[in-house]
Amino acid sequence: MILKPVVIPKEKKGDFYQSKYDHFKNLTLWVVTVSCIVEMTFFVSDCSAVLGFSKETFLPRFAVLIPLILYLIAFRYVSSYKLMTPFSYIMVHACMLSVIWVGHNIRNITNLRESFLLMTLMLLVVGISAPRRMHVFFHVLMIGEFVLAYFYAGLTGIDTFISLDGAALVSVCAFEYIFENAYAEQYNTQKKLEDISLHDQLTGAFNRTKLKMLCMEDTEELVFKNAGFILLDINDFKKINENFGHDTGDRIIKELYKGITICTRLDDVCIRMGGEQFLILVPNQGLARTKEIGERIRGYVAKATDFPCTFKVSVGVAIYKGGDYHVTINLADKALRFAKENDVDMVVAYEDM
Repeated sequence: MILKPVVIPKEKKGDFYQSKYDHFKNLTLWVVTVSCIVEMTFFVSDCSAVLGFSKETFLPRFAVLIPLILYLIAFRYVSSYKLMTPFSYIMVHACMLSVIWVGHNIRNITNLRESFLLMTLMLLVVGISAPRRMHVFFHVLMIGEFVLAYFYAGLTGIDTFISLDGAALVSVCAFEYIFENAYAEQYNTQKKLEDISLHDQLTGAFNRTKLKMLCMEDTEELVFKNAGFILLDINDFKKINENFGHDTGDRIIKELYKGITICTRLDDVCIRMGGEQFLILVPNQGLARTKEIGERIRGYVAKATDFPCTFKVSVGVAIYKGGDYHVTINLADKALRFAKENDVDMVVAYEDM
């Protein structure tokens, strides 16, 4: 039975490959590090062959230590798969070039076969965390290295090595396809579960869990220090349910969320707090801009003709400047209650009260 491919939407490919890299990056790190160390230990066999210190192979064998140190530093500070995955492949080829350099100095590539097997293993492991197309490109480079070994280090039987590399490429790519397909299935399942746990099922807006995700670790403080909080509520929603039914009430809530998305920016975060109440976070905006967005939503509701019945909203605004976000929500709620008590169709900022 042919393996059915699991489709990852184009807009999620970057997130998928980043997730795959994050999951297997430690495995890649260990394999690359150990393989480089193994390549350097071949110096012991060089010394045994000459019954002494092999000065011709010392520098070529240990030259791989320089890119390895750079790789370890980059691994600590760089998290992007777009940078680290190619770097991992470069480390694989650095090992191969080290062997070719040794062969040039002593005109003998006795360890090339072992290096070829080691490199194939490294490519296999690095490919687990890499996009398949990237893997094919860096694997095909081995052919160029065999050609270089032929002219630079006197490699014999180059046709055998190229044919072996072709067979290894087919085998490794087949494995990478099967493995990536299996991981894609797991990735899609995980994203569906995350979507269910993070979004309100009626409207598609975020639920309260999103607030926790926007907090610094183990705190109630949001990751941004300056943001507008807009808390809005449908007025007399209980009467709407009583007069028109709960299905109509649900339709109004859904249409209201659509209106909010029209009136806000892509960076703004809309959270359904429960019932008919929504919270909109407006990052990096001051009071005037936040009030303007709140007024835009209020005006949209007042003029919209798509709703199954007419209604009005009250809007409370407060500015978050750091600390526990619950405090700012409470301030916005006070402004919202003031709006409800004084005029059911208005925007009130706590800072103006």
